[in-house]
Amino acid sequence: MKKELLRIGILCSVVGFTLSANAQEYVDKKITEKNGNISLVTFKSGANLRSTAKVDLFREILKLPAGAEFKLTKSGKNAAGNFLDEKYQLYYNNVKVEFGTYNLHYKNGELTSMNGEIFPTNNVSTSPKVSSQVALSNAIQSVGAQKYMWDDAESNVDSYKKPAGELVLLPIQQADESYKLVLAYKFDVFASQPMSRAYIYVDAINGQVLLSDAIIKHANGQDHNNILKDELDTEKITSEVKDSELKNTISKLATGNAATRYSGTQSIETSLNTAETNYILYDTTRGNGVRTYNLKKSTTISNTDFTDADNDWTATEFDNSTWDNAALDAHFGVSKTYDYFKNFHNRDSYDDNGSILRSYVHYGNNVNNAYWSGSYMLYGDGDRTSNFNVLTAFDVTAHELGHGVCASTAALAYQRESGAMNEGLSDIWGSVVEETYLPNKQAFTIGEDITLYAPYYLRSLSDPKSAGQPDTYRGINWQPATAAEGCTTPDRDLNDYCGVHTNSGVLNHWYYVLVQGKTGANDIGKSYNVTGIGFEKAAKIVYRLETAYLSSNSNYTNARNFGIQAAVDLYGADSAEAIATQDAFYAVGLGSKYNPNGPDTTAPTTPLNLAATSTTNVSTYLTWTGSTDDFALDGYNVYKDNVLLGTTYKTSYYVTGLSASTTYDFKVEAKDEAGNKSGFSNTVPVTTLATGNTYCTSQASNTSFMKIQNVKLNTIDNASTGSTGYEDFSYLSTEVTKGGTYTITITPQWSGTVYPLRYRLYIDYNNNGVFTDTGETAWSQTTATSAATVSGTFTIPATATTGRVRIRVQAAYSQTPTSCATINYGQVEDYSLDIQDLLAVSDVDNKNSISIYPNPVKDVLNIKSNESGDSTYRIFNTAGQSVANGKSVDNKIDVNKLSTGNYVIELVNKKGEKSSQKFIKK
Repeated sequence: MKKELLRIGILCSVVGFTLSANAQEYVDKKITEKNGNISLVTFKSGANLRSTAKVDLFREILKLPAGAEFKLTKSGKNAAGNFLDEKYQLYYNNVKVEFGTYNLHYKNGELTSMNGEIFPTNNVSTSPKVSSQVALSNAIQSVGAQKYMWDDAESNVDSYKKPAGELVLLPIQQADESYKLVLAYKFDVFASQPMSRAYIYVDAINGQVLLSDAIIKHANGQDHNNILKDELDTEKITSEVKDSELKNTISKLATGNAATRYSGTQSIETSLNTAETNYILYDTTRGNGVRTYNLKKSTTISNTDFTDADNDWTATEFDNSTWDNAALDAHFGVSKTYDYFKNFHNRDSYDDNGSILRSYVHYGNNVNNAYWSGSYMLYGDGDRTSNFNVLTAFDVTAHELGHGVCASTAALAYQRESGAMNEGLSDIWGSVVEETYLPNKQAFTIGEDITLYAPYYLRSLSDPKSAGQPDTYRGINWQPATAAEGCTTPDRDLNDYCGVHTNSGVLNHWYYVLVQGKTGANDIGKSYNVTGIGFEKAAKIVYRLETAYLSSNSNYTNARNFGIQAAVDLYGADSAEAIATQDAFYAVGLGSKYNPNGPDTTAPTTPLNLAATSTTNVSTYLTWTGSTDDFALDGYNVYKDNVLLGTTYKTSYYVTGLSASTTYDFKVEAKDEAGNKSGFSNTVPVTTLATGNTYCTSQASNTSFMKIQNVKLNTIDNASTGSTGYEDFSYLSTEVTKGGTYTITITPQWSGTVYPLRYRLYIDYNNNGVFTDTGETAWSQTTATSAATVSGTFTIPATATTGRVRIRVQAAYSQTPTSCATINYGQVEDYSLDIQDLLAVSDVDNKNSISIYPNPVKDVLNIKSNESGDSTYRIFNTAGQSVANGKSVDNKIDVNKLSTGNYVIELVNKKGEKSSQKFIKK
């Protein structure tokens, strides 16, 4: 019996095979995405294909259209020599299709799989109407820098040239997540003042800027301080600084002692300068060298050495007022990162060509950032008060070089899910290198040595949510990443390139689970139990995934499928390592878990007790009792009038967009990961109200930096998803009583620097559809605060409308919002209150039909009634506030949780008869 996904076959030998039969018959598995792209193909053994038949293989399996062809761009073996991987670039009418690559994978001389991405070429033009000169002008104008590297001789240490531009076909994501190819010019625009670098794509037909794919990403003190959201290169840029010229500046290699700022005293490789008067931070033992320079707070790049007379770089000398000991961390960290990739993966520098590794320390004045420029690293000194200390911590240096490795291999585009995985991979290498060489440090946090604000690290692989990231794909803290989710155009300032520095938490946590193992349930309700495989094996899988399988436009689903295949390559189908890889992806919400019993044919149990509540003129709230499954439940399908309305992993669904005075029939079915479906639940007819309020819009434009994490108000205790600027939780309500005083507690969340926020609570007391009437600003925190929780009190006026009313909660940075305001940074959420009339003393009676005992009561209150069956109840305190409600069990009510004092209980039997009784809680 075949295993679920891990049963991978093998095709034929590389040499001398023929395409004597249809290539499709040799396919073992084929994964086709929603947009039609065939992303992964694995092969059976026993085929007889010729090596010259690769073109036919591509055409037959991928159905390449006329005019499309693949050209081999890279071929290489792994460290052990048993894998050969070939990368092919897609061209259409001899124009390169950006992000269009396909890979062939061989093990021990046999082709095992192929993977990649191609794009439809229907109605594609390859004839530009705008000149490259005009396009470059538009690209430069979009950057708006004061100075560029090609006209800044002082900073241009790599002799960077003004870009000529390359004509490419750029895939642009559509609302349905398909792609359209647009003819564009691609420019590498490198600005020096202020520093930035990006591949800028300009439409070759109309001259509009289509995309800015960041090579350098930097954040100032007022920006999102995930500093490692900087640095990305998507193509190796060769330094013009010749190795021979560098070697002329030194005389003799030596080994020195370095009192680093963050990692204690370490041994480092240095050199004597040519005058043999001082040692400098130049190591010639690793590739073409590791060299560390001093920018002395300048933003002009210059090659000024740190020096020491006796090669004993002591704290007395370098833990000084300019924090020069940070340079020793950079030099040591970069050297050890080189060692890791060389010793464990036989990779010679970030590009596998031995390129020199240059670090420039003390970049600028109090810069809260670190950068990978495409060929060297820059480290700011931080502000050293509220954000960051000098940014040369060990895991930071490994993170930086990790971007260089990604640039030279997967070249993941810095946007959407590919950009998030780029960040995640760099965090993973920061963790791996730190665990390998400094195991006493915190391997599963990034930046713990330099971060000066809570939680005192930038990101956590073990608990991404603690730093504002998601640990589940499209779960809590996930930021919109696709056009379908609402992120139409990646933008650095508006949406963090569609969430690249937030959504990286998913890949981070997958790696943690794969290394350590974990048991639990994720944000979409899936339970998992993963056995960890340790750092070394997990790192080998990550390295093969990144260097052999991922490509520029890969998404998380691709990473899941390719990651499992990488584990199969290394350890075999159905191995413990491959199973753990698959189950770790399942743990973070991607794909199905491993099934040792083959195909699952048993359907889940039927969901029960479907009910509708909180129905308005345009919405209703559905709840039901959950199903069970023998293997893996995969959520629920919700139907409206026999038409699929949507799917959910929860046992509830908020239905919106309904019409007034209309009856709908709802039902629910459960499904499992194999596609088996349960029977339908009971059908619930819902008739919407004839009228209702339509409230104004209030929404934050950006939740990437700060948002609402939790709201507590009476019985409401709600964790926000935080994925959008507005969330409608109006189906969540709590009972309050006129005259009662209540407390709202808001817990904010920041993904980086803790910025002060202002808060407001609006209540539509008269239920007229606006929050602007007198007294409806129920509570305000108008003085900006950085407190971890903020609370305010309000009293329900006696004049308030009885029944359900809407409330609005706002958190905003740098503004005090009105009820209908657009907020730049923050979040808005709506809830409901069920306002009850104050229970007066005259309402209390002693009807003989219902009575209670004992009174006073300590733990269990008994009900005596002339009618059989249980009663519903509400308990009020002396202020008239509802403190408990429910249904009795065997005519008993547990009152243990009530505080000592006087109460009134309102009882309703099955005939609807009411009785109000006073009682005392001992």
